[in-house]
Amino acid sequence: MRYTLRARATLRAEIEQTRVPSDTLAIWSLGQAGFVLKNSENNILVIDPYLTRSIEINKPGTEFVRAFDPVVEPEDIASADAILITHHHDDHMDLSTLQRIAAVRENMPFYIPSEDADALRHTHANIQGNIHSALTGVAFQVGNYRILPIASAHSVYEKNAQGHDRYLGYLITTDNLSFYHCGDTLLTPELEAEVTAFAPDIIALPINGGDYSREKRGIIPNMNFRDAADLYHQSGADMMLPFHFDMFACNTDNPSYFVDYMLSAYPGNKFHLMVPGERFIYMK
Repeated sequence: MRYTLRARATLRAEIEQTRVPSDTLAIWSLGQAGFVLKNSENNILVIDPYLTRSIEINKPGTEFVRAFDPVVEPEDIASADAILITHHHDDHMDLSTLQRIAAVRENMPFYIPSEDADALRHTHANIQGNIHSALTGVAFQVGNYRILPIASAHSVYEKNAQGHDRYLGYLITTDNLSFYHCGDTLLTPELEAEVTAFAPDIIALPINGGDYSREKRGIIPNMNFRDAADLYHQSGADMMLPFHFDMFACNTDNPSYFVDYMLSAYPGNKFHLMVPGERFIYMK
């Protein structure tokens, strides 16, 4: 899978210059699980930015080779109000990306699940003053965004000695609408109940799934396309944005399976498969 990407400078300018009406959210895909959100107050959130090739550089011979170049440089998102990290895996919490952001924006807040936030404070002095622990059920405010961390199971609910979840999703509320990004997770009864209870306007879910071959190679499974579609329908969300299908050929599933299942099982339910660097405008 190869993408013809827009010029990085063009995308950076678009993020900076887009003016968002009230009751509207502008969303950009960074590929994999990464998104940029912008509301009518010009507040910008970034979720799980993997904007380098650090995995293949640090692990020569790895099968995790990007299918496309980063759509922006880490420095291009340094004007954001905060960075949200769902968990510690390198394609979600890329230290090279975070360090480059911190180098040009010393006060950038990074919200990270507590176990890995604590570890970074001890090992990366150049960003430790900006790291905040994200805790399940403890909401926080960034500009006009209210952000509630929700536990995820990748592939189990992993907790540290203090009982803090290591894998999170985020329910983000702003401008009378809500956006839920689950991070990496399997579908569980607990997650289904929670997501259905808060019924987000937009739900972003992984569709890459898992299988015996991948698990044998140490690749942790994710929600598959059927589970993602079923959860979307059950939740009552208005729109679904699938993710985790575009960056690594070794850990994906054909997104056309998701499209076929949606059109046959849930005709009329809205979804959009974003390409890296694309802007999507959601108006409530």
